Amino acid sequence: MSVGLKAARRPKVNVVGTMKTGVPLKVSLDGHVEEIDNVSDAADFLQRWPIERRGHVYRSALNACSAAIAAQISESDAIKAFTGFARVTGILVADSGPAMRLEPRPVQSRMPKQGRQAPK
Repeated sequence: MSVGLKAARRPKVNVVGTMKTGVPLKVSLDGHVEEIDNVSDAADFLQRWPIERRGHVYRSALNACSAAIAAQISESDAIKAFTGFARVTGILVADSGPAMRLEPRPVQSRMPKQGRQAPK
């Protein structure tokens, strides 16, 4: 009885935190523009974020990056959370220039418009 030799399998390499996002995100902090290529870069950036500016959105982005590094959520979800953080804080840099600024949105009233009845 002959035993066939199987090709040696390569060991799986844990690449969590190193997946490219395609196009790096550019963020600006104190006039210095950085490129965020992966979840590890995003987590490193968040660790350097000023303590006095850390809020709910910051914690959400940091938790998402930590969860992606621990393979608990997808890297794309963590990058989405970091991108949201960058947009909200106004540090996301557009391809052609300075950080993007969100325009203020008008506050809409919760009262029904004239002639409409309020829902029951």
